[in-house]
Amino acid sequence: MIEIRNLNLSLQGNIILENINLAIHPAQVCALIGENGAGKTSTIRCIAGLYPPTTGACMIFGEPAYNMSQKNRNRIGMVFDEGGLYGEMSAWENVQFFARLRGVDKERIRERYNRLVQQFGLRTSLKVERFSKGMKQKLMIIRELVHQPELLILDEPFNGLDPDSKIFLRDKLRELCSEQGTSILISSHELFDLEKIADQVIMIHQGQIAANHAIQEITETDERYIVICSNPEHAKSILKNMDGMMMLSHAGQSVIFVVQSEVIKQPLQLLIQHGVDVQEFFKEKNSLEDFYKATKQAVIRRETEL
Repeated sequence: MIEIRNLNLSLQGNIILENINLAIHPAQVCALIGENGAGKTSTIRCIAGLYPPTTGACMIFGEPAYNMSQKNRNRIGMVFDEGGLYGEMSAWENVQFFARLRGVDKERIRERYNRLVQQFGLRTSLKVERFSKGMKQKLMIIRELVHQPELLILDEPFNGLDPDSKIFLRDKLRELCSEQGTSILISSHELFDLEKIADQVIMIHQGQIAANHAIQEITETDERYIVICSNPEHAKSILKNMDGMMMLSHAGQSVIFVVQSEVIKQPLQLLIQHGVDVQEFFKEKNSLEDFYKATKQAVIRRETEL
């Protein structure tokens, strides 16, 4: 769907992106993460064909993004944070206008529009210029879903959405990907929401790719557990002296430890066998937020050393 090779972008003499390489495949949700100014939106603008690469290539459906044919543009849906709606029009008029440009007949537009408006809970009686930020965000998403794109590009789509709409959008994106084969590129600061739907995570830092991993690699890197017990000192001594277990921290009655899964298959059973009075026991999953913090710290350390 998308292939970027050695992409470099300079604007007004400033280097914005440097040596970006990435690929997005059919039926995949790819998340771009990074701090403000890292280069996420600039990467998306290159992919959308809004910025021509200074050097390198940015291809969509096998065509250069900046010179893409109208036929292939109609296969894409794009939501940018700054808008792109006509305020003097109603919600329906906005959606109908853009869908007709993409070749969708009016009857199908109406059917899909009514369904999405109901699902998102969007009030449509007002002119768009009187919409709140959250209402405009919902309308932009609806506008880009009506023509059922093969590739959906979203820049900060969760901005302004209420909790119910966030949950619905997450579920909708996952459904589009798994059931319709839609490829999705999404940039967002909402790491919790991205973790729920992403297949691939790419972290950009100061215009360069700092990390590119499947979400399973990020969230399932080790077997980390928390045990809450009445005798934490005893649990500590067991963990310290047992091959395949390593204690990480201890506070109050809770002890956090890591298990080498190829050595120990049933850590709870072993603790009980060694006399630990277990009150609670659960596995702690690594989060995308943990990964982001750790990766950023590692990048900053490398920069400091240089």
